[in-house]
Amino acid sequence: MTFSFGIFDSFDLGDSTPGQVIADRLDFAVAAENAGIEHYHVTEHHGTTLSVCPSPNLFLAALSQRTSTMRFGALVHVLPSYDPLRLTEEIATLDQMSHGRLDVGVGSGVSPYELAYFGVAPDQARALYAETLEILTQGLSTGRIDHRGRLLRDYSVELSISPVQRPHPPLWYASSNTNTAEWAGANNVNFVGRWNGGEFPAAVETYWRTWRNRQETRPDSTPPRVGVAAAVYIADSDHEALARYTKANDVFARQVTKLWHQHGDHRLDGFADAERAIHQGTALIGTAATVRDLLVEQVRQAPVNYFEATLAFGDLTPEEAKANLDAFATTVMPAVREAATR
Repeated sequence: MTFSFGIFDSFDLGDSTPGQVIADRLDFAVAAENAGIEHYHVTEHHGTTLSVCPSPNLFLAALSQRTSTMRFGALVHVLPSYDPLRLTEEIATLDQMSHGRLDVGVGSGVSPYELAYFGVAPDQARALYAETLEILTQGLSTGRIDHRGRLLRDYSVELSISPVQRPHPPLWYASSNTNTAEWAGANNVNFVGRWNGGEFPAAVETYWRTWRNRQETRPDSTPPRVGVAAAVYIADSDHEALARYTKANDVFARQVTKLWHQHGDHRLDGFADAERAIHQGTALIGTAATVRDLLVEQVRQAPVNYFEATLAFGDLTPEEAKANLDAFATTVMPAVREAATR
């Protein structure tokens, strides 16, 4: 399997307007497809300018008509916030609209404050996630939902639409935790995490060990994508890249932490810190050659076959994001593919 690249996008507001952000990102996604990016993944957030597109399926529907080869999806759908019947129908529709190019990211949500908007208590999120995922995969795979509710209600319905991809579009999960890596490997779920100062390779090793064990009883024809994710900013000099990344990240960080700070919660402050992100390897910043070498080193240390870059964030202009993409595609991607092959 060749090494593959994707983009992660949070639709953060920056210095623009919501409508302009969405329009710019559609154009950016088209440019990414033309540059050889194979996946475009978007986030889901509510009640915060961290995302001005809180319903990712609306953007994905538009993207399905603007692209022709690139796969796309949410990373992740926050399952406790959905009616599972409606989500199942929307996913099947998106897969039909895209002729089988949909990825389906699933998760329980990271923000207790956003979950609260949907009446979800933090201690119920994981159970609701598991029950919704059970309904979702059943409906997509069989065309029917027959479910006796535990936290959710009962369902007995025949769906009017099924996905192109069988038994269902590939599932994706985002985490750097070895426990979730084991679950993902056991279930052939594509897995993406952050470097976190070198902690991620252990999760990747756990994933592949579990996945190989699965192959003995339930062989899969296509190996999953297992990869690392990071913010990327490329400029003509390391100094220029650091200065511009720091400014853009400050805007992004204010949006990441705003809702948490409104509740007196500072647990995410470290996650949003630019210096810490660079030190931890979750932000790759510098000239194209610097970013190339940083990413090649990560690929050498972890048996990954995928990298997901955040290339548009904060107050970066569409022109700056496009230049970032062009430098990444021209210099970084070929070198990383070659290193992964070796």
